[in-house]
Amino acid sequence: MLSSQAKRVLREELERFGQRTRRLSPQPGDQARRTFEGLELDEEIQALTDPSYESRGLLELAAQSFPDLNDIYAVDGGSTRPQPLTNGVTLCAFQAVMAGPSDAAIDGVPLDAYRSCALATHAWGDLGGARSDLTESTYVHLQRLHLSRDLIVRDEDIARVLQGLARVATEPYHALRLMPRLVEGESWLWLDGPIYPIGLYYDLAGEPLGEDDWTAWSNAWRLLAYPLQLVDAAASASIPLVGINKNPEGAWLMEFALGENERLWSSDAQFIKGVLDRTPSGALGVTNWFVQEGYALPRRSPGSERESFDLFDMLHERFALERDSNNYQVCFFYVYDRRVESILKIETPRILVETFGPERLQAQALAQIALGRGVPPAIRRADARARITQRERQALIDLLRGTGLHPDWHYNQSRGEPVY
Repeated sequence: MLSSQAKRVLREELERFGQRTRRLSPQPGDQARRTFEGLELDEEIQALTDPSYESRGLLELAAQSFPDLNDIYAVDGGSTRPQPLTNGVTLCAFQAVMAGPSDAAIDGVPLDAYRSCALATHAWGDLGGARSDLTESTYVHLQRLHLSRDLIVRDEDIARVLQGLARVATEPYHALRLMPRLVEGESWLWLDGPIYPIGLYYDLAGEPLGEDDWTAWSNAWRLLAYPLQLVDAAASASIPLVGINKNPEGAWLMEFALGENERLWSSDAQFIKGVLDRTPSGALGVTNWFVQEGYALPRRSPGSERESFDLFDMLHERFALERDSNNYQVCFFYVYDRRVESILKIETPRILVETFGPERLQAQALAQIALGRGVPPAIRRADARARITQRERQALIDLLRGTGLHPDWHYNQSRGEPVY
């Protein structure tokens, strides 16, 4: 607890800091809007529709959906998060679920009875070489992934890579698995999160960090192809595939569309929240569509000059994609939902924007967000079914203990706050 003297010192300093900040930047929203109007959108990030921001009433938005795209489905995933064990093993369990209309079923069985799961592990000890196996059954498909010590060069990469591969082994795979059940030209498919694992794709663009870096593992490439194959399948079936990122962390606008002295925000989401901060209650704030054509080259050494490259051009070559690389580029717009005080990034591949039209896609996405509360109803249903509960996580840990394996807690035991 803070002592009375510590409270006084901190309070006084915060008051001085707040007064100085208000003097130097009295209207941060106005500054954000002026900056937005001067965005340089002619290179890596471009305006797909005329640059704009506006507020639209929730009732108006909810009533504007298109009848031929009202067969709404969503795929979401639940995870135990990477768990280190005392013997040097790290594991992560993941499952993906598709939710749809209340009567959605396959052969009379509810849609959410079908699951795609992954159990991904990494070991510093000798547990054999890396492997990846797919076991299929009527209802549950299991991807069993194991990364040997030779495939991870840096300790700090283990959790990120393990969870990232487990995610692509389930969510896009599950969507691919069940997409033939969706009605061509009539269905809409939400993904909870971004369309692509950009961070893992970024790893493929850099130089390997060692002779046996995980990016050289053929099974990782098989898994990382799923999101790109899903885009191809959605385009072939004329099904909008739209991702909703509820926690966008990127700063691409900061990096590519603003001058160095204008980068006053920590992320694009924080910047856009300033732009849309006048959105009234009972409305959604929304920007125009953007398209990202370039990404910063991975920088391996501090101070190296910033350069950009076409990420999907690189992926096109390495994955032998069947469509031109620009078809896979990410198109996106931002939504500010004041009901949850949150910025949402809505994204879809370029080929689907060109197929359905940006206005139509945006109207349907906004209608679903308006009907929900920060999250479209279909995603909320999928999330409720996909979430791995605390009790279930504990049961998995107890099962491990029964085999002689024990979690390795990385926190102060006196706080009593275990994280699974």
